[in-house]
Amino acid sequence: MHSPFLSHSEHFMQIRSKHSLVLLAAAAMVVLPSFAHEGDGKARDRQRPVYGPIYRESEGGIAGGTFAASGVALKSWFPLNTLDAAATSGNSCWGYISPAGREYAIIGMSSGTAWVEITDPANAQFRAFRTGPTSLWRDMRVFGNICYCASEGGSGVQIFDMSQLDATGTVSVLGTINTPTGTNGATHTLAIDTVSGTLFRAGGGSNGLRMYDVNTTPGNPPYVGAWSAIYVHEMTPHTYTSGPYAGKQIAFCCGGGNGGNANTGLYIVDVTNKAAPVQIGFATYPGARYCHQGWLSADLKYFYINDELDEGNTTTTCDTIVIDVQTLATPTYVGKFTNGNASIGHNLFAAGNLCYEANYRSGMRIFDLGVSATNPPEIAYFDTYPGSDAANFNGLWNVWPFFPSGTIIGSDLERGLFVWKLQVDAANFELVGTAPTFASPLGTTTIDMRVFAAAGQSINPKSVRMTITGSNGAAVNVAMSAIGGGVYRATFPTDNCTTLATYNFTASNNAGDTSTDPTTRTVTYALGSVVVLLDEFESTSTWTVGAVGDNATGGLWVLADPVATTAQPEDDRTVVGTKCWITGNGTVGGAVGAADVDAGTTTLVSPAINLLGLDEPMISYWRWYSNNQGASSGLDSMPIEISGNNGATWVQLELVTENAAAWVQKSFRVRDFITPSAQVRIRFLARDLGSGSVVEAGLDDFRVFNLDCPNPILGDLNSDGAVNASDLTIMLNAWGSADATADISGNGLVGAEDISLLLNAWTG
Repeated sequence: MHSPFLSHSEHFMQIRSKHSLVLLAAAAMVVLPSFAHEGDGKARDRQRPVYGPIYRESEGGIAGGTFAASGVALKSWFPLNTLDAAATSGNSCWGYISPAGREYAIIGMSSGTAWVEITDPANAQFRAFRTGPTSLWRDMRVFGNICYCASEGGSGVQIFDMSQLDATGTVSVLGTINTPTGTNGATHTLAIDTVSGTLFRAGGGSNGLRMYDVNTTPGNPPYVGAWSAIYVHEMTPHTYTSGPYAGKQIAFCCGGGNGGNANTGLYIVDVTNKAAPVQIGFATYPGARYCHQGWLSADLKYFYINDELDEGNTTTTCDTIVIDVQTLATPTYVGKFTNGNASIGHNLFAAGNLCYEANYRSGMRIFDLGVSATNPPEIAYFDTYPGSDAANFNGLWNVWPFFPSGTIIGSDLERGLFVWKLQVDAANFELVGTAPTFASPLGTTTIDMRVFAAAGQSINPKSVRMTITGSNGAAVNVAMSAIGGGVYRATFPTDNCTTLATYNFTASNNAGDTSTDPTTRTVTYALGSVVVLLDEFESTSTWTVGAVGDNATGGLWVLADPVATTAQPEDDRTVVGTKCWITGNGTVGGAVGAADVDAGTTTLVSPAINLLGLDEPMISYWRWYSNNQGASSGLDSMPIEISGNNGATWVQLELVTENAAAWVQKSFRVRDFITPSAQVRIRFLARDLGSGSVVEAGLDDFRVFNLDCPNPILGDLNSDGAVNASDLTIMLNAWGSADATADISGNGLVGAEDISLLLNAWTG
């Protein structure tokens, strides 16, 4: 598991992004779900959740894993562990607007339901969590100040009172719906018709619809009827207020027989009389496999459907089906639209002239219905699942685009809650000159950036900033000064020599819309460096394959031009080059697991490297690692180790578990691990120790260099180039100990002699 913060040893390469944001990723355990349907893909494709700290745009910061995006700005992100430590997967989400106009995201997880206030989307705040039956499936709906939550875990429908969220940030339990007597406690999804005040339970076992009156006593709504002709997976209710159907309450039901698999399609049911619902229309469509969910267009002319099982079966692209429902008795298939992506469509909502879709591995996709209601173009997206858009059941489960502020939320199976805004391009960025390779640890290095206002916008000069993450892992916002001609200057803050810092730039308009420079850069804190060794692996290599204990039966390390699979790269990392070390190399078009590491360990070992006489030797390399495919994915890891005694003993540099779907650069200060010697070696242990997983690894562009650091200043305990109160604090905290940093007298004890030396060296 990598550290939750970037340091000199971590640098992630960004890929595939027009507006990229880099955020944290770390692995955790796999959920054991309650099953909604035998063989359900969401259970079959389960992966480890991505854990990490909260990201808020207002706090700046850069972390690991790349999200491709266009036209969408990420404001906040709450990984699952920040919502509930026991959560191992996310599911649906919904929104709540309090009477005071404050906005809240409600997200379901395997362990229960959480509330996050998003009134300021760039500074979202966790408010409450309530446990529920353990389940991979959970759904929720809102009526007034009441939230109804249900799951496939059974135990009925939970009823929560949200009236105190504004005042105290709390949610209380009112009760549970378990009527009528003997009904199945499971529910697949919920829906509420706010006009008539009717709560609908869809699915759960083999159920169709179960209906409850939430107008009378919302804390204990009475059961008022059912429609059980088919299994209903999801439904959208609507009460018509004008036209030929005025006064009619209509249920648009996605489902079919045999759990929704037989005669699947859109069933239109008149539920005005709850005691005697009547089916009045039905439509299916070419290639129908499992009519999953849908939503009405704002003008009530069309019903948009996502079929959860057609992708990869009856179609190769993520298709949205369009049904004309202007005549309810004879709904008609009019066509389908797609962006050409291969992912699976899961949930969608039409809000105004836009259609917002949660399409699993390709994330949120937004289509413009104002251009065409039946074949709209995609105008924006945010991909929550880096590295793959395949037709698998991972990634974004749901979106909710109905907040009055325009904020959008999304709930992701592995990555939790996302908070977005449609991108308003406030500014564009242009680097003046070249970005520095090195920044002085003394804080004297500057960088200039020209910031242009986007068309129709004006820049707030006080908003222009550089955000840098250095040795302590915390993001630091550095205000930039205007120096004329639209150019702003930032000074790199002081930091420890050898630190690899990551930074980017942002600017806002007067309305608070923020634009981020799409390029994230790195800088090494040092006065300069000398390259000792550079191996791009383009010719015969002196590295060796094999070590004591190696027992892999396939996928051994090989120096080659890699053949791409969904787990292995197409190209090496070298800018002008073709070869790299890779674990196995299959044939073009071969299966993903045809040449991966199998049934053991394969080790790649460097030759002995002489680091004697170097002040600050550093080791850098680009690595590839993939272990997120196969039935037992995510259970293996790759240790990378260093030895200072020719391999007699080894010290771990890192334990790789991330699946970045990219070449990732790592840099390490050798002295943090071993004493530099003439017999330093590095080894990479790719291993398949579990069962049923695909393991692929790669290595390229290995480099050894020596950093030039400023001469140490007596008493400068934090290496910031000054002797001041910060150093005094460090010394006082170490008082009476043998701390080597604070014991500047070298007598083995931090005491009065050290204080005297520090004060004599005081610079202020």
